[in-house]
Order: sequence, then C-alpha cells, then structure tokens
Amino acid sequence: MQEMAEGKQKGLDLFASILKQEDVSVVFHTNKKSFEPIASFSQVSLIHEQAAVHAADGYSRSTGKAGVAMIMSEYGLTNAVTSMGTAQLDSVPLVIFVQHPSNDIEYQLGVEEITKGVTKHNLSAHSMEELMTAAGKAFHIAVSDRPGVVVVDYPECILQDMVEPFDTHARHHKIRPTKEVSMHKIDAIVEAMNEAEQPILLVGGGTVISGAGKELHTFLEETGMPYASTLMGLGALEVDHPLHLGMVGMHGTFAANRAVHQADLLICLGVRFSDRITGRIKGFSPHSKKIQIDIDPAEVNKRVIVDYPVIGDVKHVLKKINERVLSAADPEWRESVKSWSKKSAQFHEPKHNLIGPDFIIRTLNQHANQDALIATDVGQHQMWTAHHYCFKRPRRFLTSGGFGTMGYGLPAAIGGAVSSPHQQVVCVSGDGSIQMNIQELMTAVRYQLDIKIAIMKNGYLGMVRQWQQLFYKRNYSHVKISSPDYAILAESYGAVGLRAETQEQAEAIIAQAFRTQGPVVMEFTIEEEENVYPIVPPGGNNTDALDDGRR
Repeated sequence: MQEMAEGKQKGLDLFASILKQEDVSVVFHTNKKSFEPIASFSQVSLIHEQAAVHAADGYSRSTGKAGVAMIMSEYGLTNAVTSMGTAQLDSVPLVIFVQHPSNDIEYQLGVEEITKGVTKHNLSAHSMEELMTAAGKAFHIAVSDRPGVVVVDYPECILQDMVEPFDTHARHHKIRPTKEVSMHKIDAIVEAMNEAEQPILLVGGGTVISGAGKELHTFLEETGMPYASTLMGLGALEVDHPLHLGMVGMHGTFAANRAVHQADLLICLGVRFSDRITGRIKGFSPHSKKIQIDIDPAEVNKRVIVDYPVIGDVKHVLKKINERVLSAADPEWRESVKSWSKKSAQFHEPKHNLIGPDFIIRTLNQHANQDALIATDVGQHQMWTAHHYCFKRPRRFLTSGGFGTMGYGLPAAIGGAVSSPHQQVVCVSGDGSIQMNIQELMTAVRYQLDIKIAIMKNGYLGMVRQWQQLFYKRNYSHVKISSPDYAILAESYGAVGLRAETQEQAEAIIAQAFRTQGPVVMEFTIEEEENVYPIVPPGGNNTDALDDGRR
C-alpha cells in the first residue's frame, strides 16, 4: 500500500492548496473534526450552520474578500439556506463547500434543488480533479460581475483519496477585465448632469462593494451635489459629510426623501430600487430624469424605468465621469436642500426614566474607535443604528438589507471580529433578534473575540408591533415576547454581563464594556412602545411619511 501511494498526495492536502492559492485565510464551519487536517489557515467553528454562513458573510463584508464556509449536507444544508439568501441578495461573495456522505447523484441533485434559488451558481464534483477545477471556478464566479454565493458540493470520500499531483494553477480563473462603458454614454450622462437644476445623487450598496469611495469623494468635490444613501450605501463616505442628506426610503430622513422627490435628475449608484427605498413606484422621484449605474443588467429597468441605463462597475464609471468637465450644482438648490431636516427618529423623554435608543447608539459611537465594525440584527434597533451611528468608512456596517434576516447580527459580528487580530466590533440587537442565534455567545467566548453586544430590551418584536400599532389599530398579535436575564445568561456562557435601566447606568456600562477585553453583553431596558420615525405607510409615497408629532 505504501508503494502504491508513493508520489501521490492526499486529496485533503490538494484541497488545502487550492484554498491557499485563492488567498483564503479563514474558514467557517460547524464540524471541526471533519476539517481538522486543513491546518494551513484559521478555522472558526460555530454552533449552527446558519450562523457559520452568516459569519462568513460578515467576514466578507468587512474585508471585501470572498468568505468561505463548509457544511455537512445530510443535516446542515437546510439550516444554511436563509443565510445563503441573505448574502446573495446583498451581493456578498461567498464560496460554500457542501460535503455529503457518498458519491450518490441523489445528494448532488438534492443540494442543487435546495440552494439554486438563493445562490448565484452551483457546482458539483465527483473526483479530486473535478473539485480542484470547481473550487477555482467558484471563487472566480463569486467575486466577478455582481458578487454572490457559489455552492460547491462533493462527496466526503474523495478528500481521503490518494491522487497524482496535478497543476492547480492551470485551473485558476482570472477575473475578466471590466467591461468598458461607451464614451457616447458617458457624454450623455455628463450633459444631463450639467443641464440639471436640481440634481441629487443616490448612493447604494454597489458603491461600497465596488470600492468607489475615492471616486465618489472626487465627484462631490467637483460638483457639490447633495446626496442621499440607501441602507446598504451608508458609510460609502462619512455620514456626517456636509452634502449628505441621510438615508432615503421607508425610514429615511425628511431631507433625503424630499430632495429625491423634488429632483429633476437622480443619479443612482449601485441601487436596486427595493420597495423599502422607493415606496409607491409611481410616486418615486416623479419629475426626474434617472441615471442608473449598476453592474447587474438584471437590476436595470427592473422596477424603476430609467432614462440613462449604464451597465458597469460604479467605481470604473465614476472615474470616467470625473475625467470630464463637470458643472457645479446650483448653489441655491444645494443650500436649500441642506437646510432641510436630516433628523429622523424624533425621540421624546422616555417614560419612567428609561433609556432612549438614540442615546444608546450615540454613546456606543462615542466609545468605539473609527475603525470599529457595527453589526446589527433586523428590526427597530437596525433603523436606530442606521440613523444615529456616525459611520466614517465603508465596510464598517454589517447588516442584512434585502432579506431582513433576524439572527444575522451576532454571527456576522463574529465573522468581522476574526478578520484581524485586534478588530473592535459592536453588535446592536433587540431582545427578539438576539435569541435567533444566541448560542453563538459560546463561540465569541471560546475565541475571546472583542465584541460588545448591546441588546435593546422592550419585550416585543418591536418593528412588527409598531406596524400593528400604527396600521392595524393596536390589534397586537404574537408580538409580545419573553426574554432571559441577558446579563446572567452572558455570565453563564463565560462572557461579561451588564445591565442598565437608566441613562446614567447606560453611560456607565458602555464605558465599562469598552474597557473590558473580550465579549461583553449589555442589556438596556427601553420603552415598550418606542417607535421608529419617520415611517412611510404601506402603499404610500416617501413624502407621505408619518412622524411622532414632536418635530
């Protein structure tokens, strides 16, 4: 047997070599025993498959690299479907290796049928040579054009095969050069910009993904054009930029929504026009000519018909535009727009001296360093964070946009925390969302990750309760929840647990948390019926937003 194996390599070693070739430095999974021999990169073992893929997602969003997760198909694949969809809809590049117990075609078909609706591409391998080829192709597909999720499935047995070495570099897929946008189209865009009297720039997640921060800064310096952001576009530039009007859409600021509504030209960078952004389609920026720059042709003219469709990478197209002579935005329009209220959630004095959510977010912002990653779950706390945290840099805000996945925040924070040895991470959650993947506190403690977890506790699924209050006459149904004592629960996991019920206590425990190394859980009691404002009613225009009457 030894003679037969002479000159051959174990499949697992070849598999590790292709991951090294793709510059993989960390792999997320839930079954360390299966992957223990792969010692050439870090491995993070989580408790649940959904959390493992969310962690790879958080790692990818914070670094810009493809995240890698490994899953066992016979019991773990269906657990991961939601997190695959979360990453796919937000254009996060992931490569997910699905290992099944036999070389049976039924397993391959099952993996594809389960995942094809929530992924960019599926690949299968039945031998080590096929796996090496598929792996290289998967990384190429995941990061090229519009990034997304690629699943590679293979039978467990091939990793134990002894195979002849072969050149893995020949299977390395290079990213295709960026497709050039015609100069005629650039000329038409610049002409429309120079003719506009009330232009507005709308910055979406594609701007962050393309790394277009420098080009965006140059464009704004040249034109002085006011701009608004989508949820996923926050942080493309610092949110306190003097030209920034805030977030647009269902929970957008009055300034952003009013400016987009009155614009005669709307330039959209990497925006897919979800209903949370547009409100009623016919009422979305009704008087403007629209320029949409997006790398995915499927998203152009999909929900909003535009006058100037541009298929291309935002960074590349902006660079071309910046090479032209651009007119400055009309000073009167610019100053008028900047004078409108950028404030959003208008909080009143909380009852019984409870803590205002805005105070929590702003205090976290004061204590965190500028490079801190901010991860959130989904709900009211997500919107409060979007409005009140002062994001200064791109890829610092980890949140589920398209899928709106509760349970995303903590595992995404774990993925972000392992992206560099001393990365500071804040996870903002609610008492509903945190319980979706709270078992991963064990993971944060095991790896002693520097994550500060802020839980806003109001005893409700807050955003659903708010809708039932405002639009269903307080006919509350299945929104009241119970919660553990999070401070005691944290200590039972081996983390530090802190609790606050007043503003003074909140300030004290946040300061203490940031002085403490390792994972810290902070529980904040907030008012039960505190709402997120503004909010656009279902089927309404963005200009129909409701406020709390205290503006």
